[in-house]
Amino acid sequence: MATKNISPRYDMLFSDGKFHGTLLIGPDPLGANFDYGVFLEARRRLRLIGLQLTESKRGFEEYQKVFNFNNKIIRARMHLVMGRHFSGDLQELWRETLANEDLIYLKTHAGYGKHLSLSDDVNYFTDAMKEGFDLPDRKPYQLYYLDCCKSEMYYKDVFRNYVGGDGVDLFLHKWFCDYKIIGPVTVLIRELMAGSDFETIVSKMNDEYGIVHFDVEDDPADRRLDRKMVTYSLSDSVRENST
Repeated sequence: MATKNISPRYDMLFSDGKFHGTLLIGPDPLGANFDYGVFLEARRRLRLIGLQLTESKRGFEEYQKVFNFNNKIIRARMHLVMGRHFSGDLQELWRETLANEDLIYLKTHAGYGKHLSLSDDVNYFTDAMKEGFDLPDRKPYQLYYLDCCKSEMYYKDVFRNYVGGDGVDLFLHKWFCDYKIIGPVTVLIRELMAGSDFETIVSKMNDEYGIVHFDVEDDPADRRLDRKMVTYSLSDSVRENST
């Protein structure tokens, strides 16, 4: 049986001296403007962890930071994307993200497990996911953070069906979550740059998230005051690049 990693595969995550990620904030489907407020807060928090703005256009910002990992210089580049305002081809951006990024963050009101999308057309993004995962030159190791309600229940198996049991480690939510909370992803980025293990990363992400609210659909047995939001699912192994 394959041995699970206790830490992200930093040897692969930073293998070429680069650490690239995309934070994709999906539109709030309730007609509210929560997504814009979340975008602004994500911008503020990226700066608080030392990332500097290097490019900005409608619905898109790029941040960079140089940091040291095991006596090696790593250049971090993060894209912050607001899906509702992005002026380019959002589906193409998503496809490229799936194939080329080391860290992929998706915030969406997925809606009780019915779909995983950033629009009313479910296939718009799931088809791009399938195409991206079929690319032979896709990164052999990637981290995903699925910031949507009960993503552990609804989407863990979906993602494993797409990617198989290797090459992708997932950060997930156990419960119905607050769309407006964005801090945990910046904690994740900060701890990755610090080389932390999974237990430390998830503990600090949960500290940042705070108290998890109860929902009417929660089982009474699960209504514990000490319950945590963020969990993770580890790949069985790291897949090899196709040749």
